[in-house]
Amino acid sequence: MCVIICIAFFVVAPAGAFTADSLNITVAANGDATASFRFTLDGVIENAIPLSLLQDQLVKGLATSSDPPQVISFDKSEATLLLKNFAVTNDVPTWTEYRTAPMDFKKAQIALENSAVSTVISADFSPKIISVTFPDGYSSQLTGSSVLPSITHTVIDPTKAAASAMNASATGALEINSSPEIVRVYIDGTYAGESPGPFTGIMPGGHEVMLEADGYLTLTKTVMVNASETTTLSEVLDAAATPTRKANAPDAGAVFFAVALAGCGVAARRRK
Repeated sequence: MCVIICIAFFVVAPAGAFTADSLNITVAANGDATASFRFTLDGVIENAIPLSLLQDQLVKGLATSSDPPQVISFDKSEATLLLKNFAVTNDVPTWTEYRTAPMDFKKAQIALENSAVSTVISADFSPKIISVTFPDGYSSQLTGSSVLPSITHTVIDPTKAAASAMNASATGALEINSSPEIVRVYIDGTYAGESPGPFTGIMPGGHEVMLEADGYLTLTKTVMVNASETTTLSEVLDAAATPTRKANAPDAGAVFFAVALAGCGVAARRRK
């Protein structure tokens, strides 16, 4: 009787367990990531379950993009995977923003539970410790979570920042003080915006600056701009002259009226 109960126990109850211990994800500069997934196999599962089956379920459960994870190495305690496009990158001149994909460990657990070995395995795919490390060494950690949420992190690129600072120091700026206050500014024939500015990123040297405003005469000046300095240009635009009649010139309306009167006089004499 005891033998029958024991046999029934091994048939019905799981003979071993899969327990996730830790997941360490290292994000590369291009957004790909390497994941080190450590786990423990207890009981007869350690020798009974084919590693290929466990590997397949783990790959399915940890997929975060249309590209399935690539297995780098796999044994009875640790799997190393390449996660393509794990993080979306956004590059700007001085830094890169990384936004990682979320990961639901229940997917791997459900996949294993729906497999052929579900009757002999009890699985817990939620790592006790999760860490995500970015290219600058910053690391975000979670404990006891069944879901890894999306993480956004900004990585400052020292090389880009230094180059940007060097470029900024190699140029100058121009600020316009004018009357009227708002004028259209052209630098070397190219429209740069409206005053007062400042207008930045101007290479050192002489530049032709043209100021325009409706109702005013256009003014053009040659201005010297120095690196790492702001040059101020203060100018008053002359009002455009309004058209005037010459002093002795007859008014067009008066001429027309005189012609009309003359015509009426001629007609009157003919009637007589």
